[in-house]
Amino acid sequence: MKYIFSAALLIASVAAHAQSSYWTFNYTGFYDREAALFLPGATLSGSFSGVDANRDGVLERGELTSLVIGATDYVACGGDSNATYHCGTDNFRFSPDGGLSFSLGQYGADPEGLVGSGHIVTTGDSIFDYQFNPNTSTEHHLDWNPATTLNIVSVVPEPASFAMLAAGLAGIALYRRRRA
Repeated sequence: MKYIFSAALLIASVAAHAQSSYWTFNYTGFYDREAALFLPGATLSGSFSGVDANRDGVLERGELTSLVIGATDYVACGGDSNATYHCGTDNFRFSPDGGLSFSLGQYGADPEGLVGSGHIVTTGDSIFDYQFNPNTSTEHHLDWNPATTLNIVSVVPEPASFAMLAAGLAGIALYRRRRA
């Protein structure tokens, strides 16, 4: 019986490490390059999820399952990229001690290169939006600066943590029952 119980705890422990985790974040306060003005209320908000598969305490690009900003999931949209359009997360790294950094983008142009637009985010550097066509072009940069702050929250405790707690309590109850 104790071997079955030990095996169950081992399986629950492995499952706990394999669960996906989910966070929300927002960066607040950016310098508007074109207006030459610091905007304390400007924000970049989103969420991400992933599995720390190698259990090193760092979530990296290959372990990421979603990175959503606005209505776009920059992990899922990568399959839509082609010769004239790019959508995806190019780099990603998160650890509770090391912070959050990523670069991502959604940009493209017609095959002739006459009309195009893009949205590119590189944390620690800038949020860059642009559009161009034969008649006009626009660019807008929101730059990180020392006053830019990051707020990040783990939204829901991992379900496996509750499973581990339940398995432990059940084990204690079973042990006490057998001793009685």
